[in-house]
Amino acid sequence: MDFARDLKGSKTVDIGFRGVSLSTDPLGTILQISTFHPKHGIVIAEPYEQFDGTKFHDTPYVREHRGRMLRSVQSGSPGFGLRFETEVKSLVVNQHGLGRATIVYGTKSGLEITTSLRVSEDGRIFQSSQIKSTKAYPISLTYSIDFGISINRASYGQLTEGGPIPIPNSENRIEVLDAGSVFTVTNPNLGAHLLGHFEINGEEVYVGAHLSNQTYIQSPAKGKISQSAVVVPESTFELVATFELRPGRYTTSKVDRHSSVLDLRGAPSLWSTPETPGRFIVRRNLEYILGNCAIPLSHEGNAVCILTDHVALPLGWMRDNYWQVRFLMEVYQNLGSLDGMNAMSLYSHQIKDTAKGHLNWIFRHAQRPHGFWHRSYLTTGRPKDGPVFQLDQQCYPLLELCDFWDTFPDETYFVEGIITEGLVCQILDLIESKEDKSTGLFSTDETPGDDAVEFPFHFSSHILLWHTASRLSKVSSQRSLGTQTSVRSDALAKRVRTSAMKYFLTQESEVGPSLFAYLVDGKGGKTFYHDANDIPTLFASTWGFVKTDLEEQAWHNTMDFGCSLANEGGYYPEGPFGGLGSVHTRGPWTLGYFQSWRYAQMTGDAQAESTAWQKILGVMLWDGTFSEAVDAQTGECTSKAWFSWPGSMIGAGLLQLGNKERYL
Repeated sequence: MDFARDLKGSKTVDIGFRGVSLSTDPLGTILQISTFHPKHGIVIAEPYEQFDGTKFHDTPYVREHRGRMLRSVQSGSPGFGLRFETEVKSLVVNQHGLGRATIVYGTKSGLEITTSLRVSEDGRIFQSSQIKSTKAYPISLTYSIDFGISINRASYGQLTEGGPIPIPNSENRIEVLDAGSVFTVTNPNLGAHLLGHFEINGEEVYVGAHLSNQTYIQSPAKGKISQSAVVVPESTFELVATFELRPGRYTTSKVDRHSSVLDLRGAPSLWSTPETPGRFIVRRNLEYILGNCAIPLSHEGNAVCILTDHVALPLGWMRDNYWQVRFLMEVYQNLGSLDGMNAMSLYSHQIKDTAKGHLNWIFRHAQRPHGFWHRSYLTTGRPKDGPVFQLDQQCYPLLELCDFWDTFPDETYFVEGIITEGLVCQILDLIESKEDKSTGLFSTDETPGDDAVEFPFHFSSHILLWHTASRLSKVSSQRSLGTQTSVRSDALAKRVRTSAMKYFLTQESEVGPSLFAYLVDGKGGKTFYHDANDIPTLFASTWGFVKTDLEEQAWHNTMDFGCSLANEGGYYPEGPFGGLGSVHTRGPWTLGYFQSWRYAQMTGDAQAESTAWQKILGVMLWDGTFSEAVDAQTGECTSKAWFSWPGSMIGAGLLQLGNKERYL
């Protein structure tokens, strides 16, 4: 992909493999390496100071902190590792599989620089640059090796903070080891270190001549090697940097010679044929989930946490995770049915192992100190937030279990093992304890946008609860688990739908056309609103929640209301990229464009479908992924440039029958 083409380009190059992620600027200079830590969740090596632990509730500061890498990309502020002091032209970035990217650009002086980025299976990072002359005469090149590195914990700072986790003090000890050929940066308070090693034309760089052992408090380590080289015609000048970010302290070195760099395998690209925009979206969002978001807790990968993103909020949400895994399952079910599929067996195993590992993580690692699944989680399974109950996040794991069993029927022993451990029944008990006996409605503390509720009963959460109970009843019956779970779930689904129709459905005379209220108190109090996060409302008809003509019409009216000026705080119409958004972060959301696109398909509105699709393409970042929210005038990212949920929804939508024939 040409980084300079007319797409939203102010974003990092992101690759990853088996829980280790690498983010660089467009020229391949490193802005972040991240990996799993058994105590802290995610630790990172970056050229920035640690998050200020006194400012978790300072929303502007949290936003500013999240945007550091974007500002580095926009301003050209350097990261660490290899970089070249030269004027650039004709830049092309190619992300071609898991853990692999290649950056190629020319210089005005006549050099061609090819930087290969790799994340190996054992977690090593390789940054390898080959420089060739395109002229018939020698050309001088100035290059740098930058040691400005800080070992930090991911901040986990939220816009709606649910409970800060104190950050260990920032202390970066730089040490030169192994006779000067290796250096480490260690944060002893964090219990993590980065190992680094450099080679030039196959010869080790003696960093001991340029660095001294030193400790930096509350700032990154410092150090830099700047040198010049002459690149002669018909020759190649090579520089290779190798990094390893690990928990604990450095013990032994296992640095490999750079000759193996290009042979390292993550996984090849999904497609072997030319890509349409639709295929590009499917491939890149698949690569992002498997490469950057799926974090195995051990080398065996028996438990896998899935992050909603690897930068802004590297945490697991049951809500986001369900739709990410749902997308993975859609890809799995379509492997082999689309022309040009590549490495089918490899991706098949990757997807299945990730989906299975995630269920293992949910049911056996995610802690529930208050009985329910919390708002968000560290990769370790520790709740990030306090005891806030979100009804929808109790449903998604049960629904994911049902979907997994349908997709992988050979995993009966695994699924039955989870069920017999009793947690499914415990969650059903918990959900039923939230039932209001006077109305039959089920309470929640927050909406799917992580915002506090004005009234305790939330519409789209009831759709989801009905769908989950219905699926659990059906799967339990089909898989011969006995009648108890099936009958119980079926009865729950019926109660949920009956009560929801009674209290959420408004008659035409109340507020104009019949609508479903957003929140109710069961005593006549109602609010009317629709949010980009309320995905279950979009699927109310497809799932079969609305059954009668009256209910179907009320659903249409609700969806139409969502994209109207009457939807105060949820709809942002001004500008070419106006659309459905959220009060959580005001402005159009890419999830809102997805809702408009799919709803237009459901209603057969070809013009609305085309309009929504053009907005999706217009806000797509250069690498095929999507941000959380955008500017209605420009389509530029205004919140979270790294966010897997919208790409998962769009990718899964592209794989639906009828869409894959037209879009892929």
